[in-house]
Amino acid sequence: MLKADIVLSDLAHSVEWRDGAIFFGGSHIRPYPHPALETLLVRTRGQWFAIVRERSAAIVPIGAESRDVDAEEFGRLYRECMLWPLDYAMVEAAQAGHRLKLRAGALGAAPVYCRAGEDRVVVSWDIADFAGEPSAIDMEIASRRLALRSAYSARQLCVGTMQLTERASLYVEPGKASYRYPSPSEAPEAAPLPADRDALAEFERRLHRVASARPFASARISAELSGGMDSATVAAALAALHGRIASVGILLDGDTRDAQIARRKSIVGRLGLDDATVEIAEYPPSLDLRPQPGQIAGFYWEYYLEACAASWISARSRGGDALFTGIGGDELFPAYADEITQTTPERGDGAEAYAERLLTPRASSAARGLSGFDAPASPVPATSLLAQACRAPYALRHGLWPVNPLADPGLVAFCHRLPREHRQERELMRRYLHAHLGEGVFPRGYVKETFAHVLPALIARHAGAIAAQLRDCALADLGIVDRKAVLALLDSVAATPTPGSVAALAMFLWMERFARQLS
Repeated sequence: MLKADIVLSDLAHSVEWRDGAIFFGGSHIRPYPHPALETLLVRTRGQWFAIVRERSAAIVPIGAESRDVDAEEFGRLYRECMLWPLDYAMVEAAQAGHRLKLRAGALGAAPVYCRAGEDRVVVSWDIADFAGEPSAIDMEIASRRLALRSAYSARQLCVGTMQLTERASLYVEPGKASYRYPSPSEAPEAAPLPADRDALAEFERRLHRVASARPFASARISAELSGGMDSATVAAALAALHGRIASVGILLDGDTRDAQIARRKSIVGRLGLDDATVEIAEYPPSLDLRPQPGQIAGFYWEYYLEACAASWISARSRGGDALFTGIGGDELFPAYADEITQTTPERGDGAEAYAERLLTPRASSAARGLSGFDAPASPVPATSLLAQACRAPYALRHGLWPVNPLADPGLVAFCHRLPREHRQERELMRRYLHAHLGEGVFPRGYVKETFAHVLPALIARHAGAIAAQLRDCALADLGIVDRKAVLALLDSVAATPTPGSVAALAMFLWMERFARQLS
């Protein structure tokens, strides 16, 4: 949501809003320039704070504003900002002692990353801003990622760079920096609905309230539409609120293609969407391990960016600057431990076993011993936060502000507490879609769209080139993987791929490219 380069001694200077940024001495804070955001700078004697936050449809927007206030008003505005209903990033400064605090909101929609030195702090939503700084890969975090044990954490792949996770704070003063996680959220428990409350009506009310929480005109909205239940739910809510909106999506090849196209056609027709698609075959993911000029990989594994970027460009070309996604849908209706029976099918593809074979003994030990670094339980499920962190920097680079209604804390809390009959097999979401699309679009057991076939075919086609590039293996040189084990897995995937072996190899290929980028 913002970028900043702050020398702590500059906090002694007066602070001012000028030309779309905040300046003090030689330091600056630059909000991400987008109509979805507003900036408030509040000053009082000896201290100030600046907040970049999502605009709320329920509160009169301020655009960009600076205020000089007394201590009482300063405290009132500070409390108001802390309770802001949407996402935000906040910088607080005390001139005495040159002290600084960075704080994040609860949604985690577009996280920022921080690097603190003796007398300087660099903050950015874009890892590319750290690319010119000397850095090394964090061996323990890399090992855990390669073992497919990714977690939501302040600690990141580059040594010395941390993510400001949801509700967390970074305190900085000369020669000292400390990071504080928030208190963990309470674990939800299922409970019966009151007799006078209808589950479907309440779900629709809450979903539509979340979808309309930001003051977007219909012409500015684009909805990602894969053809699955999550994205269709978001599109249906937006169409109910705005009428005709734009939708974008990626058409896949393989066994699910015909079903995906038919389902998308039904959704687009019934909701009256202005739809545009891109073909995955025209924008396949790159397996080239060499860092490409001008292409800086983020801190999280994200393939298929080539096709996503093409769809985002399409959205921008039609005037959209707000990208609504279905992120969070997978986590909206969980099954709890006491609800899982022996007849419940277990999910698992052996991916962790394949990944473990790649690691050196030292890396394997590191991968198993880092759980204490994870962020605490949050109002937004950690897997949703990770998905948002994967994609947000790339969407922002294309001028699109990401909105993920199904990851809203209030909607999550409501759905997590529903009785089992509403959560099982996403029953409540299915009923919502039946009401808005008809019962034929998402019948039980429908064939879901999947990217599963994309990478195996590409890896088989380019296995020789990948093996040639792995004559020099950065992760092997770092003592994290065994090069022979990597080549053996590459041969296995090229000959007889399985979902688990492909997942393990794909994570390695991404991490190898990332490690080469640092070197």
